[in-house]
Amino acid sequence: MEIKITFHNMPHSPVLEQHAHQKLQKIEEVLKAQAHQTPFTITMWLTANKQHPHHSAKLHVKTPCFDVNTGHEGPDMYLAIDTTIDKMISVIKKEKEQLTEKTHKPETPKKNFSR
Repeated sequence: MEIKITFHNMPHSPVLEQHAHQKLQKIEEVLKAQAHQTPFTITMWLTANKQHPHHSAKLHVKTPCFDVNTGHEGPDMYLAIDTTIDKMISVIKKEKEQLTEKTHKPETPKKNFSR
């Protein structure tokens, strides 16, 4: 699994990066069932706006099964990171649910007839 955090318009902050890595562990736990499928790529972009106290966090998760993006903007970078990751977790859970629905097709009269 590859995790990449990129800082835009702001200096690299080890504390902010450590906070993001701790929160990204939640995503790793959600994807634990699919750990045998590789490669996983998690990319996070943290952007500070120099004109306004308005920061944004964007997150991209790419797996063999799905490719999803989320993001959040707000005055607090830590809150933007937390909200973005929470959104991603809900999106991943929905995607995983849709995948299981596609693989588990319901019984149909045509299937029962062929037996």
